[in-house]
Amino acid sequence: MTKDEKTAYWRQQVDGFQASGLSAKNYCAQEGIAVATLHYWRKRFADAVEPRPMVHRTEGFLPVTLAPVRPSVSLVEIMLLSGRSLKLTAPMDTGWLQTLVRVLESPCG
Repeated sequence: MTKDEKTAYWRQQVDGFQASGLSAKNYCAQEGIAVATLHYWRKRFADAVEPRPMVHRTEGFLPVTLAPVRPSVSLVEIMLLSGRSLKLTAPMDTGWLQTLVRVLESPCG
């Protein structure tokens, strides 16, 4: 098989797979080919496709205005007896916070 024949064969297999609607595993089992080889040729053909030029059209698009994001919760700083501090920005469970402070203030914390 020549290089061109091999490429044509795999082009036919890749096109057949894409048209089949089957998974790669099922298609390859049906055709008696290796899944890894099918993926290799799919990637090779995809890499060979020239990128399409970008078309700069604005039809169908609406203008978008972005508003600045404001944090919904302000920063809270908790000063511990040990001199350490916690800076928290998200709402949290008070039970969890009490446990955290207790652990951090304990002698081995």
